Amino acid sequence: MKQAAQRILTDEILQNIRKHEAGTNGLKRRALRCHYCNHKEVEIFEDARGHVKAKCGKCGHEAIYNVAFCRNGAVRFKLLTL
Repeated sequence: MKQAAQRILTDEILQNIRKHEAGTNGLKRRALRCHYCNHKEVEIFEDARGHVKAKCGKCGHEAIYNVAFCRNGAVRFKLLTL
């Protein structure tokens, strides 16, 4: 099995990671679940917009989500076929 090359995390990269994590403090999160097996695929923040393409780690299906349909707690996803 091919092993992924490990990336060296410099202080600059770690600083950027911490800055981005700090930018999400206080934001609500929502889980996008797989249309096929209901497994939690992706977690999005309330300021997310646009579309997200995700592949389920459990069943392997890919789906495209419109993040706007996930606002206000309403979970009405439109399945876009690939």
